[in-house]
Amino acid sequence: MNSMTNRTIPMRRVRPASHAGFLGAFRFTSLMADLIALIIGFTSSATVHFVGDLPISEVIVLAILPIILAIHGRRVIQREFKIIFPLLALWLTGQVMSDIYRHTPTLDWIRGDASIIFFGVDLLGLAVLLQMNDRRKIVFLVGTAVGSIFFTFINPSDSALAQPWKFGYSTGIISLTLLISSYFYARHRYILSSLLILGVAGVNLLENYRSPVGMLLLVVFLIFPIFPEKVGKLTILSTNRRSVRIAVLLVLALGAVWVATRLVDYVTSAGLISEKAKEKNEAEKKGGTLLGGRPEIQISLLAVAESPIIGHGSWSKDPKYVEMLFDLNVEHEVFDSTQLQELSSDLIPTHSHLMGAWVWAGILGAVFWLYLFWLVFKSIVWISMSRPQLAPMYLYLVLGLAWGILFSPFGLNVRMGDAVVIVIAVDLLRSASQGEQAYSFRRTQTRRWNSHSSRARLYFRGGRKSPSSL
Repeated sequence: MNSMTNRTIPMRRVRPASHAGFLGAFRFTSLMADLIALIIGFTSSATVHFVGDLPISEVIVLAILPIILAIHGRRVIQREFKIIFPLLALWLTGQVMSDIYRHTPTLDWIRGDASIIFFGVDLLGLAVLLQMNDRRKIVFLVGTAVGSIFFTFINPSDSALAQPWKFGYSTGIISLTLLISSYFYARHRYILSSLLILGVAGVNLLENYRSPVGMLLLVVFLIFPIFPEKVGKLTILSTNRRSVRIAVLLVLALGAVWVATRLVDYVTSAGLISEKAKEKNEAEKKGGTLLGGRPEIQISLLAVAESPIIGHGSWSKDPKYVEMLFDLNVEHEVFDSTQLQELSSDLIPTHSHLMGAWVWAGILGAVFWLYLFWLVFKSIVWISMSRPQLAPMYLYLVLGLAWGILFSPFGLNVRMGDAVVIVIAVDLLRSASQGEQAYSFRRTQTRRWNSHSSRARLYFRGGRKSPSSL
């Protein structure tokens, strides 16, 4: 008999056609979602005019929102979003109530409410599209960076024409640099990764764009191994001592801010920046860090004190607050292009997400941004302690949102950017929660095993008469 007749011939496993078709459809759907994310990011810097200016990206998100909600609507019921969206609805309610009470002009009313509604649409769409998908977040951020550079080049705004780096190319170039830095950071090539960040920080320093200098230095100080966590067998920063690690992070953050301040003072005194920038820095230094840099904060606090609950309505105007800002600027000789624009209208000066919402919508607007600031703060701590692969990019983004909540106006150019950072922050906190649950489970299992082991030792040593208690 031929020996081949008794040999078992292995059969090749054939994947069912239906399964292969499902995988193919899944890959196609995923690629289409990536393409949509890229297009939305790219067009976030381009606008169309409808009643007011509207980013093209928001038109796209509004068009696809019903479809993506029908497919993956469950993604927006995560724990943090269950708080964020009701607070957003309360903010809108507060804005409507304020506009009714203040008899806000119809056009201003529409613009004020639309700003909140479109921000909610952006957040809803990106939560479905980007949540728990780092690859797609990268695609979106690349699209945003390239689009920012492209549209600044072909159609610069008046502000970008006056200051091309600060109001034009900086956002895109910083984002691309941080993405490249994150690539090397994930591969533990920390020197090259940090040099890229320090290099772009130096460009911002020489262009006198100071807030990114501080944030970029914070990134370097908080996530790079400046000093070892262990020296031999001695553990300097134990992972179990969370409060100690947070205290160290706070010291490092203060160190980064101090270094950034000293660098700004140095380039100012050494004449490494333009004469106009030098005069601005010297004038703001006379007025103090807060008053000189953001005098609008002091004015908006007075407006809030006058109507802390109901607010002043959408696009609220009152010339007395503008006169107060003018007097402060004259007293401290502080003027720049953005403040001159504020002084040319009767809009109550705010220059802050938080204060803007509080002045316009009252306390309900403030509550929304205060909660988001707390969420962002927790994200900063988690990134600094856990150091994920995209830590340079993610930390800079959440630091930027924290800065914006306190010191930058909320409007057309930041809604989509704020939305993607909120999605990133929620994902990070979800990862932190899952990690804590896994750690808690491991500790529980270890305690149980140690308990069983102790009982077993007692039994075999004669400490117990029966193994029933095991």
